Amino acid sequence: MNNRKVMMRCIFFFVILYLCSFVDLLGQKEYKPLHNYIKNGGAITSILPTIQNLEKDDDFKDAPSLYYHAALCYRKANDVENTKVYLKQAYDTVSFFNTTYGMFDYVLKCDEKDRLPGKNGKVKLKYRSKGYDLVINKYLNLYNAGIFFTRKKDYANAAKFWSMYLDAADQPLFAKADLKNTDNKMPRAAFWYMSCCYELKDYKNVFKYSDVAIKDSANSDLYYQYRAVSYAQLKDSLNYEKELKEGMEKEPYDMFFFTNLMDYYNKTYQFNKSLALADSILSLNPNKNIVKFAKSVVLYNMKNYDDCITLSKDILAVDSTNVDCWFYVGGSYFNKAVEIDDNIKPNINAKNYSTNKQKARDLFKEALPYMEKYMKLRPEDKNRWAPLLYRIYLSLNMGKKFSEIDALLSKQAETPKK
Repeated sequence: MNNRKVMMRCIFFFVILYLCSFVDLLGQKEYKPLHNYIKNGGAITSILPTIQNLEKDDDFKDAPSLYYHAALCYRKANDVENTKVYLKQAYDTVSFFNTTYGMFDYVLKCDEKDRLPGKNGKVKLKYRSKGYDLVINKYLNLYNAGIFFTRKKDYANAAKFWSMYLDAADQPLFAKADLKNTDNKMPRAAFWYMSCCYELKDYKNVFKYSDVAIKDSANSDLYYQYRAVSYAQLKDSLNYEKELKEGMEKEPYDMFFFTNLMDYYNKTYQFNKSLALADSILSLNPNKNIVKFAKSVVLYNMKNYDDCITLSKDILAVDSTNVDCWFYVGGSYFNKAVEIDDNIKPNINAKNYSTNKQKARDLFKEALPYMEKYMKLRPEDKNRWAPLLYRIYLSLNMGKKFSEIDALLSKQAETPKK
């Protein structure tokens, strides 16, 4: 009985040994094209179909050895270009970098499969050390590739390399290198990835590595700009406002944040916030014309016409080329005149009729030179100045000019909109 048990165990052992040997032989057969490529080289595209087919094969798709051999194939192709670099011969830069990427891609896949527990539930890292040694000295080339493709404005490829560079640092394969704490180029790489995504209008991924990119102090202004614009494109108004505020705090002399925050407040009719924002900047720099102009726009929108006139004239005194200021002075006088004129009772005998009529005329007269100046400086903006000049000419009995503007508006009304 005992002899029978021993015999059965022996048979079982040889069956297992045979199956293992069969798998090894099968692997050797299927891997032969890979072995030949690793030995003889050639175009990497010639071996890729074989690798990709094996990745789909149930017998090999979870085998770390497949991915390690694939990485060796990429190393062979990379060595060809690397040798040319060493010998100062012409080489294919794109191929050099793409084969570097392929090495990392497959080494990381190998390590992922290597971490899977075996049938006994235990993990045996057979390829961890070999995989690490294969690519660690190539790591910097991922960064160089990112720079190369970014300069070429090939932002999609650049983003791919920046992402690999940053993601690799988090992988168990590279834990002993402690890349996140020893590589001082991480923040710059994260910023460049952000920049590439911004250029690609891939606004969601702009934020992917922002916790690292924020440490790149040399690009702090663009960091906040990219984030602010991305929030705007994603229709996230709360974070858009928050990002602009943070940008102003970090980069107080960058007008991007001020102008966009003012524009946001104005478009959302938060004029009190606009006014407070402008005053906060002017308290630091009272002569900054761009801020004074922004404030004049707010005052106009708040119908604070007297202050708008005073401030706009102050701006024109030092910068007569500010075209819109001519409009805001003229428009303020015009609106003050209309407010009086529209509220005069249609009775010439009514109390204060003549006084109020004269006040309105005087204000229309004040508006006239500013509005005509605006018309001269910006003739194409008919929708803005023509209706106002029509009312001014009519109120001041300027017959000839009224006829001209009346004809212009009539012609404009007849012209079909495009």
